[in-house]
Amino acid sequence: MIFQQSLLVALFSLCASSADAFMVGNPSVSSLLSSGTRTSNSCFQPTCLREKEEESGAEEETITAGDDAPSDSATDILNSPAFLSRKVEVLKSDIEKADEELAEAKEVLEAGKAEWGSQLDDLQKEYKNIQERMSSQNKQGDVMAIREVVREMLEVMDNFDRAFMAVTPETDEEKAIEAAYKEVYQSILDTFAELGVKPVETVGTEFDYELHQAVMQVPSEKYEEGIVSEEFQKGFILGETLIRAAMVAVAA
Repeated sequence: MIFQQSLLVALFSLCASSADAFMVGNPSVSSLLSSGTRTSNSCFQPTCLREKEEESGAEEETITAGDDAPSDSATDILNSPAFLSRKVEVLKSDIEKADEELAEAKEVLEAGKAEWGSQLDDLQKEYKNIQERMSSQNKQGDVMAIREVVREMLEVMDNFDRAFMAVTPETDEEKAIEAAYKEVYQSILDTFAELGVKPVETVGTEFDYELHQAVMQVPSEKYEEGIVSEEFQKGFILGETLIRAAMVAVAA
């Protein structure tokens, strides 16, 4: 280390002596170079470098301490009793204001009910009546549609009934055909049941002129007078709506 410093000083002296001829004629340059030489020589010393490092470290510590100080100060202010007390007062004020606005709104509502309450009740009743009327009309429309479809299908059902009464199967092939027709017939009845269509009760029940169509009266030992003794054609009903009356014979 001492050898390096001696070598640098020797090189600097050699450069200074070679420039003496130029500096003799210019005193100002000589004075500037002399001051620069002293400054440069002093900066080569290890002590100068250590002092600069210590100064830099002190400045950094000062800056760090300065940065932490505002944060701690702000935290202390937010947690101070005075600040928290003021915050509670502001919240209480907001709640009181909201309660006042709610009370005013209730007063307006009560005043509106007093002025328009009867009319609103009438409107609600009318709306309810309209809903019930529309629902009833929809149901009636459904009933009418089902009734028309069933009436068209009854012609097919009547043909099945006539065939079953007129034909007696004898061979296995004829019995298989009859079983297939009866299966179709039963599937139609099942579909009617799903739609709410039911057959009118006839034999063994009291004659009902709203459900039965009497085509004759016959003496009967099995049934009393006024009781349906025989059915000639099935009748069907959907709820309380008669689709077709049953053709029957009544015991006399």
